[in-house]
Amino acid sequence: MEMKKGKECKFTFRSVAFFLTIVYMVSLIPLLWISFYNYPSADDYSIGSNCRQIWVQSHNIFAVLWGGVVRAVEDWLSWMGYFTSNFLMAVPPSTFGERCYVLTAWIILFALSFSTCYFLKMIFVKVFHADKYVSHSVSMLMLFVTVQCMVGRVEAFYWYSGAANYMLVHSMSLLFYGLLISLLYDKGKKRISKLTIASFLGFLVGGGNQMTALNVAIVLFVAIGLGMLFKKWNEHKGLFIPIILFYIGFVLNVVAPGNWVRAEGVGGMNPIKAVLVSFYYCLDYCVEEWSGWPIVIMVVALVPLFWKMVSKTEFKFSYPLIVVVFGYCLVSAMMTPPLFAVGNMEAARLQAVTFAMYLLVLTLCEGYVVGWVQKKMQKEKPETVGKFSVNETWCLLSCLLFFVAAAGITIIPEPHYFTASSAVASLTDGSAKEYGDALKERMVLYNSGQKDIVVQPLPTQPNLLYFSDIKEDAGDWENGGLCRYYGIDSVRVKK
Repeated sequence: MEMKKGKECKFTFRSVAFFLTIVYMVSLIPLLWISFYNYPSADDYSIGSNCRQIWVQSHNIFAVLWGGVVRAVEDWLSWMGYFTSNFLMAVPPSTFGERCYVLTAWIILFALSFSTCYFLKMIFVKVFHADKYVSHSVSMLMLFVTVQCMVGRVEAFYWYSGAANYMLVHSMSLLFYGLLISLLYDKGKKRISKLTIASFLGFLVGGGNQMTALNVAIVLFVAIGLGMLFKKWNEHKGLFIPIILFYIGFVLNVVAPGNWVRAEGVGGMNPIKAVLVSFYYCLDYCVEEWSGWPIVIMVVALVPLFWKMVSKTEFKFSYPLIVVVFGYCLVSAMMTPPLFAVGNMEAARLQAVTFAMYLLVLTLCEGYVVGWVQKKMQKEKPETVGKFSVNETWCLLSCLLFFVAAAGITIIPEPHYFTASSAVASLTDGSAKEYGDALKERMVLYNSGQKDIVVQPLPTQPNLLYFSDIKEDAGDWENGGLCRYYGIDSVRVKK
């Protein structure tokens, strides 16, 4: 369709993608900046103590990694079945020096950003042949809202033990999905290398946190069923290798003796009740608690992007209701393992990974529904000119202007509403620096050779950085973990 002279829009697919990429990258600067004041706490010490001592005594990276494997096996037998997560938590960045802990936020944010972009590109570009710039715009918009509106931000991005167990494994699962989709289209040597990576990654994802592992197990089960229904598996037999390896890891995760050891000390729900309650919790958390105005704006802004995207594909999008219901069930399934294990979803890290999955599923479901509407309304395939129409441009501009105005109104009384504004608030009021300086002073004492140490209470608890602290009681488990980590006899906070 040719636009009339004077009404031609200057908003090209490429310029919108470039703008959204810059916005997203700039929004990450405060998050990465404040990470320079980040230090380990709680499980970073207690779980990471073995590998830390190995590094101090040998400075051998392979010995450290083997120590992580040994710790994962021990935990698999005596505490929890997610062996991949156990390994990751056993080797925090601080293993190689406290200042390496700064890398926590960098690792998690990069992993989430890269895996999300790769996964969505494989779906939109490889499967539906969408414009790569429109696809990238969708990824940037969704990532921006995911990161800036993230619930449980400390445990999602800054506390390594929580972030590695959940957000990092979630990112691994998206990369695994993306590789499987890519394998449907790639040939030759590139396919062999991707198949090898996907097989290794599939096993690790199967051994990751049980929320993500169950989610992947459901998706692959449905994919296998559809493949058999439409008789497509004969064309893609090689995919069985990474899928089988995933299920091997998943079974090892579920049947681990440590799961039953841990279950003895907590009060979880029976399986049927856990499934039913998870459906209610999905509505309660996703709709009532998490779907604020930024998500509404994201949904509206995605409409013109998806409208352009689906116009290039011959796919009919015939079953929108089934897809939306499946998406709802998928997000609900994220909540079933913790309800079964401990009977609640209170831990911020559990909510964080569920929130990330919710926005991803919401985005994909919206794309499918927009595709269904577009195919119903438009009988002929439109000509693609690489630009947005005037109406589509006004929609995107209106969303941008409304977001800027609403954000300005919101962060004045509530500076911690967004992740970036929270980081800026803690950086500008000096609380992040005070927190980091206090912990830095403690590190000097821990490495001084003293065996019985008393430290001052933390002067501040920054919204993004503080997860937990050692106690006045030297016998507390966190204090004990820190002692093992540094090889000291006792530590406590001064009363």
